[in-house]
Amino acid sequence: MKRALAILFVGSAAAAAALSLLYNWLFPDILPLASTEPQAIWRFEAAFVVTAVSWTAAFVALASMLSLLLITFTNRDTTIR
Repeated sequence: MKRALAILFVGSAAAAAALSLLYNWLFPDILPLASTEPQAIWRFEAAFVVTAVSWTAAFVALASMLSLLLITFTNRDTTIR
């Protein structure tokens, strides 16, 4: 169980970091909604999707890290019965 959570944590943390870098590389000119300058709608929607997936991966990384800490510090048996 600890190995699976560790792999989940590392994978989702790497995915969140990669998606954040991808967002900054592909969409450096996406402006806030309050801007009066015209923007391509498809780019705005794509940036939203990349951001949402990145935040989801970050949440999964946080949840798996907290699970690992809880299992480690409470000394619970990690086998599934």
